[in-house]
Amino acid sequence: MILVFLAFVACLATGAILRGGWTSRTKTTILGLDPQGLGISALSVAAAWVFFGPVLGLSLIAVVVIHEFGHVAAYRVIGHHDASFRLVPLLGGYAISSRAPATQEESVFVSLMGPAICLAPMVLAMALVPVAQTAFPPAAYPLFIFASVCGALNFFNLLPIWPLDGGRLTSTILTAYHERAPFYVLVTALALIGVFAVINQRLFLLFILLIGAQHIVQTGGSDGTPPYARMSKKRATLCLGAWLFTMAAFGWGGLAMILRFI
Repeated sequence: MILVFLAFVACLATGAILRGGWTSRTKTTILGLDPQGLGISALSVAAAWVFFGPVLGLSLIAVVVIHEFGHVAAYRVIGHHDASFRLVPLLGGYAISSRAPATQEESVFVSLMGPAICLAPMVLAMALVPVAQTAFPPAAYPLFIFASVCGALNFFNLLPIWPLDGGRLTSTILTAYHERAPFYVLVTALALIGVFAVINQRLFLLFILLIGAQHIVQTGGSDGTPPYARMSKKRATLCLGAWLFTMAAFGWGGLAMILRFI
């Protein structure tokens, strides 16, 4: 009952926060329906199915689609009605807009709402697992896998590593406290990830490490966008709290999957 209540609250909160972002005033599409966009999307689904199996693979695709739509909806809330997203085979996806957010607050909102929109589906799926075990047992395992993938994938995405959303949040939020704070945090996170990747032989993490290191060398840890008026420390603290709460919630929901892969 507690999970059902939390799922209901999460759905209402998501709807309220993204009010105005579910639709667009223009005739743009969310996911490009051009031949290239459809082809890449089909390839992404096929690759996930082949490499991870039907349940895990389709769960990954579903989570990525929901996540990227969260970015698109957030873009629309701040007036970017041309926003859309693309899937990338075995690498997830990315949201695109014709212009960057106008303020640090908008940048945080767009970065955070990609993961945050997945909170409600994750909790709802977890709440439905015991119901499915009784009413329709074959659905229990896919629901559990979806919830675990939702938690683990978004938890990882919120870690302070560039170019993940957590790295963008680090570069945007922490400058309110100290100009060099993002640099120190990103370097420390990369060092820890590098040690973990070498010890556990995770080649994908080494790839992320190289991208993050290149970003730090080129930008010094900043988000690489035109200079913003720096947000106040009070607003930065609220943004930081929202980020850490969201990451903790996904860590709780995806703990089984996280432990499986570390």
